[in-house]
Amino acid sequence: MKTKLKPHLLLLLLTGIVLIACNEYKEVETQGKVVKHEITLQLPLNIKDAQLADAKAVMTNIKTRQKYDVASFLTTDEKLKASMSVPEGVYNISVNGTITYQLNGKQIKANVKARRDNIAIQSTSTATNLALDVYTAQEGFIITEIFFTGTTTPKGFMYTDDQYIKIGNNSDTTMYADGLAFIESFFTSDDKHDYQPNIMNEAMTIDAIYVIPGTGKQHPVKPGEELTIALTAIDHRPINPNSFDLSSAEFEIFDKTSDPEGDQDNPKIENLENWYGNFDGTFVMHTRGVKSYALARPMVDMETYMKGYRYKFGYIFRQGDYVIPMDEKEYFMPNPWIVDAVNLAVPTVHEWNLVSPILDKGFTYCGQVDFDETRYNKAVVRKKDGNKWIDTNNSSNDFEPNAVPTYLRKK
Repeated sequence: MKTKLKPHLLLLLLTGIVLIACNEYKEVETQGKVVKHEITLQLPLNIKDAQLADAKAVMTNIKTRQKYDVASFLTTDEKLKASMSVPEGVYNISVNGTITYQLNGKQIKANVKARRDNIAIQSTSTATNLALDVYTAQEGFIITEIFFTGTTTPKGFMYTDDQYIKIGNNSDTTMYADGLAFIESFFTSDDKHDYQPNIMNEAMTIDAIYVIPGTGKQHPVKPGEELTIALTAIDHRPINPNSFDLSSAEFEIFDKTSDPEGDQDNPKIENLENWYGNFDGTFVMHTRGVKSYALARPMVDMETYMKGYRYKFGYIFRQGDYVIPMDEKEYFMPNPWIVDAVNLAVPTVHEWNLVSPILDKGFTYCGQVDFDETRYNKAVVRKKDGNKWIDTNNSSNDFEPNAVPTYLRKK
């Protein structure tokens, strides 16, 4: 027995088919015409002979949120290129990968990324160029304060045991400080040297490195929070009434030494791991403020670093009538491993900055002239814009010089 459709049911069925067809057509129309688009990558200009690996480009359609990716980049005419077919539209493009290169005979590995937003992809626009930048896996940690001048006693004597450094999390997620290194420059900003080989564009020459211990997730730092590294984590007020209490610092720098006076250790505060220090006795930051300091994320362990990341260099030391050829051997920290850097200098005797301008274009200070007696009891403190610290990689803009140390501010 055959079933006959009533006229009104047949009309509804045909209307539904037409609507479905129209919707499918509109969906294709919304996605746009599929076009071939090429992505060209430029390796970091400050790194020579770098090789790219594990690269992946992701194109995200702003309207549909659809993602398209490609991971095969070919070298053509000394450029890295990849292509993919995507519907016409406006896209955000991001690239992540790693590079390897040689520095002082050692193979260095670093992370790279690039991003461009609101790129209109059409049949008439066939390619997008992106310049890869080096970054650290833990970018977001920054130096927020350096108290290097020390306080003065009631009798006017200098007191430096209360020096400290503050580190802040300037990202929007919880980060872990495990493995983060605090380093000090070998050179000083008041005494320029034409040292050879000059590796400043590739690495920072250092004379001290201390590393926060941990297995990877033992020391969380929430967004906007800080941690303090004290040279001596005690309440200093019984010794110097003009000082303050550092007994609640998160970390302490403790150096085992044969010096009879030794270095005071607070057993309740975790010590940084001392990888290296080119000094006798105990570590003290230069009270005139002529060193540079940085945070780094070494991508090798202590044993590997100590064996392979030292280099020989020479320069001419000049002082008055004395001209002395100098041969040195010091450690270096590759710039791609450096998370944040701060140049310090005395304005009237500043001769040069001690890190690449990619890391810090300027400098900050306490005191205006050399051996300025007014520099004591002052610090350099990073400025804030709302809930975020200002970080333009220019300490001249990012820091408040001659600032009141946060531990001396009335709460």
